[in-house]
Amino acid sequence: MLTKQEFTEKVQQLVAEVRGMTGIDDPQNIAETAARLKGLNYAPPVGGGLDTFLSYTTSELAQEIERLAALPDDQVDPPPAPGEGVLDIKLQQISVLVFYFRELAELRRGVPEAWDEIDELYVHD
Repeated sequence: MLTKQEFTEKVQQLVAEVRGMTGIDDPQNIAETAARLKGLNYAPPVGGGLDTFLSYTTSELAQEIERLAALPDDQVDPPPAPGEGVLDIKLQQISVLVFYFRELAELRRGVPEAWDEIDELYVHD
């Protein structure tokens, strides 16, 4: 199980990573990328709804990470399994958000390999 200090350090690293992402917050690009992904029935396993996730700016995602990190223990869903701590669940949820946001950032930048992967998963079934 994570200590509070370990959790805080990892969350700070993830927030810094997100805030350091550049070239992906243009509203038109966000809307176009979101529309294309919705058309493919893109469905990353993130909480908060697909529309919200696809429209996040780096600043908004950083705020969401901070909100999740500060969530009271009794509001963490799903609750921790035996041997697992609440901080572990929070970090897992935050890490999943950041993982898929990295992918979304590449898509917003128009990286061909990122779009190839999406096409492979959602178009060429």
